[in-house]
Amino acid sequence: MVPNTRFTTKIVAAFALVWGLVLSANAQEDALWDQTSDQPSVSPMPPAITQGAEAYQRDAPPFRRRVMREDISVRFRSLRLDSGKRVTLVYGTPKNVKSCPAVFVLDAEANALANAQGIRIPGLSKRKFKEARQASYLLRSPFGSNMLGNGFGVAYVVADDLDALRSARTKDWIGIFDRVRDLRNVADNSVFLFSTREYANLSIYLTTKYNFSGFVLEEPTYMLFSRDTHEDVIRKADRLTPDEIWNRTDPTRAFRYRELFSQINTPILLIRNPESEAYAFNEKTLIPQMQLAGTYVEAIEIEGPARALTVFGGSPDTGVIQVNPEVAYHAPTISKWVDEMITYMKMNSNVEAVALRDPTNHRNW
Repeated sequence: MVPNTRFTTKIVAAFALVWGLVLSANAQEDALWDQTSDQPSVSPMPPAITQGAEAYQRDAPPFRRRVMREDISVRFRSLRLDSGKRVTLVYGTPKNVKSCPAVFVLDAEANALANAQGIRIPGLSKRKFKEARQASYLLRSPFGSNMLGNGFGVAYVVADDLDALRSARTKDWIGIFDRVRDLRNVADNSVFLFSTREYANLSIYLTTKYNFSGFVLEEPTYMLFSRDTHEDVIRKADRLTPDEIWNRTDPTRAFRYRELFSQINTPILLIRNPESEAYAFNEKTLIPQMQLAGTYVEAIEIEGPARALTVFGGSPDTGVIQVNPEVAYHAPTISKWVDEMITYMKMNSNVEAVALRDPTNHRNW
C-alpha cells in the first residue's frame, strides 16, 4: 500500500501549527511579564532636554528597572467597595524576603496599563491575560519597576473603569491601606504613599487620616480642594502677589490648606518642576501654607519635561480624569525623579530594602 504523502504532509503541518500556537501562547504570557525591551512603556515625550536633565543622563538609573521573574511574587485580591463596585488590589513583593518596605501607589498610569488593549493568543486563558495586564505597572511603568527592583513591595488598585475607582470613599481607602500594611512580608511600620498630581486631593486628605512612613507627591497643577481650577490665575501667578492670588481665586482655600497640612505627621517629598506653569502658583500658595502648618516637607526640582497626560473628555489642567489617559514620559527627568524618590524612601524606612537581581547579564527567561 502506497502512503498518501499529501495527507501525511497535512498532518505534519497541522501538528506544527498547534505546537507553534502552544509555544506562542507561552511566549505571550512571558512577554506580558518580560521587561527585555529598552523602549519606554508609553510614547516618549519630545527630546527637549534642559541643562540639568542633560547633565544627569550620565549616571541616571534605567528608565525601567528589569527584574527576574522568579525573584518576585505577584498577588491579586478582589475587593468590594461600599458602593457595591469591585476593584482589584494588585501587589508585587520580592520573594524570600521576610520583611520589606512597601509603597502604595496612586497613579493614573496603573489603571491605564491595566485596561490597555491587547491581542490574546489562543492557549492563554482569559484570567491569566487579565492578571498580566493588571500587573503590568510593576514591570512597564518607570515608577513601579524601579521601586520593585530596588526591593520595595508595590501595591495599587485598578478597576475596569475609573467610575469604580471614583466611587471609593475614605472608608474604602483606609481599609485598602490596612490590607497593604498587613500583607505578608510587608513591614507594617515602613509603608509609603506615592501619588501623582491627578490624585493630589485624595492623597493629601488620606494622609491626614493615615500615618505613612513617607509621602511622595507630584506638585499639583491646579487649585487644591476647589471646584474651580483658576487656570487664568495660575498662568499669571509669577506676576501676582500671594494676596492677589488668593483674592482672585478663593481666600477660604488658604485656611483649608493650612488646616489639612497641620494634621499630617508624615514627612513629605514634593516633586517640583520650575518649568511648570503651576510652579510660581504653588510657590505663593501651597508652600507658605505648608510652612505655616509646620509640615515637614522636602522638595526636589526636576527640570525639563517629565510626564504629560493626554486626557480624552477632560482638561489636563483640572486634575479630574474622565477617562483612562495616555501617559508620556521623558526618560532623563523621570530617571532623576525615581532616583531621588527611592533614596528618600530608603532613608525613611525602618527596614532595609534589598535590591533584586538585574537580569541584564543573565539568560533570557
